[in-house]
Amino acid sequence: MAGPLLEFETEMFLGLFGSDGLLVTAEGLGIDRVLLQFLRVYSEEGSLVLLLNTSPPEQEYLTEQLRSEGVSHLPRTVTSDVQSHDRYDVYTQGGVLFVTSRILVVDFLTDRIPAHLITGILVYRAHKIIDSCQEAFILRLYRQKNKTGFIKAFTDKATSFSSGFCQVERVMRNLFVKKLFLWPRFHAGVNSVLDRHKPDVVELHVSLTPTMSAIQSSVLDIMNACLKELKRYNPTLEVEDLSLENALGRGFEKTIRHYLDPLWHQLGSKTKSLVQDLKILRTLLLYLTQYDCVTFLNLLETLRTSQKAFGSNAGWLFLDCSTSMFVNARNRVYQVPEAKIVKKAKAGATAKPEQIREMGDSTLFNSCSDKTEIVMLSELK
Repeated sequence: MAGPLLEFETEMFLGLFGSDGLLVTAEGLGIDRVLLQFLRVYSEEGSLVLLLNTSPPEQEYLTEQLRSEGVSHLPRTVTSDVQSHDRYDVYTQGGVLFVTSRILVVDFLTDRIPAHLITGILVYRAHKIIDSCQEAFILRLYRQKNKTGFIKAFTDKATSFSSGFCQVERVMRNLFVKKLFLWPRFHAGVNSVLDRHKPDVVELHVSLTPTMSAIQSSVLDIMNACLKELKRYNPTLEVEDLSLENALGRGFEKTIRHYLDPLWHQLGSKTKSLVQDLKILRTLLLYLTQYDCVTFLNLLETLRTSQKAFGSNAGWLFLDCSTSMFVNARNRVYQVPEAKIVKKAKAGATAKPEQIREMGDSTLFNSCSDKTEIVMLSELK
């Protein structure tokens, strides 16, 4: 059961309840709790409220929350399973309805839904109203047929309004609302509540193992070599943008695309291969810390043994740092029992030089046959 609204959540609710508008909050400030409060208010037979832009899991969550609070008139879902001649009866029963956009468009155009009886429309994820023309068309049809009903929109994706030209104005125009309610995390009302219950943050730093550090250094050396080759084949590229430091940032691929996309069709196969290799190497750096040693080694072996990858690589697989990367990746997975190393050293000290090679091969064969221990060839030889 959801607890009572916090002070700033109550302010959000009262501000939007008093007038139509768009509520934009920072992520994690409980916009779903504010929406749930609206559903709690309008879950009655005397009102008809439509909720747009919700997924089936969200609909189930909201319904379960209202059921746990003892709400008798729970929201209902109108999908294609409900026959067209039965939908009018569902609409006239009132309450909150989850209706798919396609059905609402058809019902508004055919006057199957009593538009004059609609109390209002709640729009979740309002930042997507421009991308999805159906919701905007529904709101236009609703406003043409109902001048008094409310429209209230919610979103916690403030960053979606930072791209494009006049994004906020376009969204509000499609929503047919005139007021904008902004609740950032640094809002005084939010700070006063959160400062009372500051979390205890504990940071744990896990350092890389020696083999992981060696692999990381090898990958960086390979990336540096690929960048030098890319500069050599494309002297017109900005040298500062093609540095190793920039190659580690998130915007590196976008920078490369900015320079190469206009003349991509004029570039040779070598340059295209180098760009692809840099993308693969950046992925290896990420997988080194995100995945276990077996999965990482399997990825490296797949890159080397795949005919497509091997045929299209720009030559970095033949570098010394590449060999070091593969050796260290195997060292993370395979281990040599110390008893076998001592036994091997004693046998090598007493054997004749011409017998050492032969004995090493037989020891390798015998040790690999034991399924409980995997011995590396590089350590035994």
